[in-house]
Amino acid sequence: MKMIQSNDNKYIKLVKSLQNKKYREKYNLFFDEGVKNIELSLKSDYMIKFVMIREDFVNDKLLEALRDKVGDENIFFVKTTVFDIISDTVNSQGIMAIYEKKEFFKPLNSKYILILDRLQDPGNIGTILRTAEAKGINDIYYIKGTADFFSPKVVRATMGSIYFMNMFMLDDVQMIKDLGYKLYSSSLKNAVNCVNAFTDDKIALIIGNEANGISDELLSVSDKKIKISMQGNAQSLNVSVATAMLIYEMTRK
Repeated sequence: MKMIQSNDNKYIKLVKSLQNKKYREKYNLFFDEGVKNIELSLKSDYMIKFVMIREDFVNDKLLEALRDKVGDENIFFVKTTVFDIISDTVNSQGIMAIYEKKEFFKPLNSKYILILDRLQDPGNIGTILRTAEAKGINDIYYIKGTADFFSPKVVRATMGSIYFMNMFMLDDVQMIKDLGYKLYSSSLKNAVNCVNAFTDDKIALIIGNEANGISDELLSVSDKKIKISMQGNAQSLNVSVATAMLIYEMTRK
């Protein structure tokens, strides 16, 4: 294990560049921070390229697991002032892993899937992925214009769930229909109460953009439009909260 003390180190420069989508795509890499996230990633088939550890980090069990996984030559201790430069968190736990992106070839074709239509907020996307994985939904499709799933904020917000998801860009929603799914759109117009509304065997739940909702194109081909009935004065819910409620209702039968 080597010590990095300079901002000019090539690994430091690489990690800094991965905060930008352009370079995540160029190098086919992304990074994650935090003990729990990295511990969960070790249970997945994601490949860790190297690990950055702040000089004051103490967790012998995790360090030993990482040494077994990537070898001493791919673990770097980093001077605190340098680590703070590459960290994307305010109160970093002092550990960061850099991963190779996976290619997703075949969906699980499970009972329930999600389609994200141009969602933009990283926190919302990460929370939705975390909620979906917790309820056994592992196939996620997204429409062009959705924020990058491998951005640091999305990855961190999933709390490790991203390592167990299959994620596919969706060019033609007809492909989903051809797989036998019924399209359920979350909408406020001409929609039925979501309670007891999920009656089909295979369901693709579409979640729309935070500001503009689901596109007219997707709404026009939806098999059912659903909504969450509001009892109080609030007119809307945060999209990740609404999605969690819909996922619960969809999977509870």
